[in-house]
Amino acid sequence: MPAICNDISASVLLRSLLFIFYFFFICTDSSSQASYVVIDSVQIKGLLKTSHNVVFKEIDLHSGDTISLDQLAKRLGSNEKRLQSVGLFTLVNINIKNWNTDLNICNVEIQLQENWFIYPYIIFELADRNFNVWRKEQNYSFDRVNYGLALTHINFSGSKDKLKVKAQFGYTKKYELAYDFPYLKDKWGLSTNVVYSENREIAYISENNKPRFYRSQDDKKVFFQYKASISLHHRTNPLTFQTLRLEFISAKTDSMISGSLNKEYFGMSANRLRYFLIDYTIRFDNTLYPLYPVGGHRMELAIRKEGLGLYQQVDNTWISLKAEKHTPLKNWLILSNKVKVKLNLQDNPLPYFLNAGIGYRDDVITGYQLYVLDGRNFFILNNALKCRLSDKDIKLTKYMPRQFRVMNLKLFVRSNFDIGYASDPVFGYLNPYSNNIQFGYGPAVDIILFNNLTLSCEYSITRFNQRGFYFKSGFNF
Repeated sequence: MPAICNDISASVLLRSLLFIFYFFFICTDSSSQASYVVIDSVQIKGLLKTSHNVVFKEIDLHSGDTISLDQLAKRLGSNEKRLQSVGLFTLVNINIKNWNTDLNICNVEIQLQENWFIYPYIIFELADRNFNVWRKEQNYSFDRVNYGLALTHINFSGSKDKLKVKAQFGYTKKYELAYDFPYLKDKWGLSTNVVYSENREIAYISENNKPRFYRSQDDKKVFFQYKASISLHHRTNPLTFQTLRLEFISAKTDSMISGSLNKEYFGMSANRLRYFLIDYTIRFDNTLYPLYPVGGHRMELAIRKEGLGLYQQVDNTWISLKAEKHTPLKNWLILSNKVKVKLNLQDNPLPYFLNAGIGYRDDVITGYQLYVLDGRNFFILNNALKCRLSDKDIKLTKYMPRQFRVMNLKLFVRSNFDIGYASDPVFGYLNPYSNNIQFGYGPAVDIILFNNLTLSCEYSITRFNQRGFYFKSGFNF
């Protein structure tokens, strides 16, 4: 009897060990295989001009990648949005093909519709900082309009290289030639730019946080500027970009400005300024749909040295840091926060020509579109709650060019609240908004067409209860 019991005990023990082995090594292995997929190949369709290499450098999907199933949809979606934002494609669809569930491998198919690449156009643009200044401050004056001819090719050789040629007249006479080749060799790129401009009118100082302009009685040219630059780019990975740029600037004004209107325009009553600058920028961008971010974050660090000792007219160094985060609260609701800080690292007196702060380029406080807050140091905090109302493809008439027969339309409503501060120890006594915290808020509507054209309308309110409608538009090239 004891022998029989021993045999039964041994049999039970053996079966238990076999069960444990099966559970841990067979079931667990099967489960792990079901939790990921391996990309066997990435197929790109729809390209006529663009190099396949350009697409692969813009995405992080490659043959041999192992992706967990719970991250697969997010990974495909983020790459789809990124390709939509590069300006080369009007439609992008990324799908899984030929999924082998036994081997856990699949193919990825990227279906693209290329954009219109050549944009010859008539120049008709405003000389003022934005449409709102032209509308409210200049009463729609056509004397402050630039006109001419230009050509931009956003994919000159099929390598995402951009060529720009411009001949402009009107308020600002300008000639410009620029070329950007982002994929020169491996991860390196190169760009160059040459610009010559001259004006009959010039903003020589800011008072009450608005530029004051000088124009000679005989309507002669009062400002001349020549700029030439060369930049070296390095794309460390699809999300990280580095740029080292060297630029030469030569500017000259009418003696009336440097002699009596603002002796500190160039500094020390000079009517001519020449200097070299060198700057370094590193940017990390993992935003979802970078053209109009709906998720992810972006950071940028820039360091600039103005004046390299050759002309001894300028000696200035500054650093800026910009960070932004876009948080999806719901599938249709996004919270966006962006902060930028600029600090001068030297206490040398700054001429008015180099004293730009808030109110230029994209550094704007909601409601203060008509004002400038000059200063050597500033910070700006932009906050927005964005609600997606529409994101769909609309079929247009077959008589449209092939690239525009399907139009992607995105529609958002946005609520803004911005805060900013600019420190201006030299000219601040003339500008009450400088050296003080300012804030503005209000609703807005944003439209994106063809993943290329952006249109915005804002109703904004300042801390002093000044109200107004403001408009903005732009192209993604």
